[in-house]
Amino acid sequence: MAGLPHFDNSTAATNYYEPIFLNQFEVIITPPSTITGPNDGLLVEHVTKITGLPELTGVGTVDQYYKFAKRTFATGAPKITDAQLTIVFEVNLNEDNDAYVYNKMRAWGDLTFDPLNGRQGLKADYVGEIYVAIFNKAQDIFREFRFSPAYLTGQLNAMDLDYKSEGLYQLTAKFQCDSYKETRIGAIEV
Repeated sequence: MAGLPHFDNSTAATNYYEPIFLNQFEVIITPPSTITGPNDGLLVEHVTKITGLPELTGVGTVDQYYKFAKRTFATGAPKITDAQLTIVFEVNLNEDNDAYVYNKMRAWGDLTFDPLNGRQGLKADYVGEIYVAIFNKAQDIFREFRFSPAYLTGQLNAMDLDYKSEGLYQLTAKFQCDSYKETRIGAIEV
């Protein structure tokens, strides 16, 4: 039976188990080698949000019946084996008036299809890698992902200009990731 609702009766409280803060993460993006350059490291500091991290790759169910009694089983194949990530970046101009985060993402997208000249790229030329580390406040990593190959999909969001707005431009980029590896502290091997 559980104890009374008191601090002393909570294992998490008395052992000072730290909660998971959703702002304790880092995203390292390695673009394709044809567009790497001096501003690549700046991509890390401009990431404000990432969504789409894969969770349980669930399978569906299949039904069988014995007369009217239903029994179910896991399907023979998972529904999803890839990941679609959405990353939001803040965009700044450097001393050369270069919107370096936007230009890096635009160049990456142009490797798949360049709308200015119609050139299309081969997958070997437009894939990169995305690494995501999730950690505690002391920066001890407890969960990490490595997505590879990863490539930019869809359109970058447009700048919605408005004379009455005081908002800042944030770039939203979507990535298709064919495969990923995940490492978790305390993962239960089955």
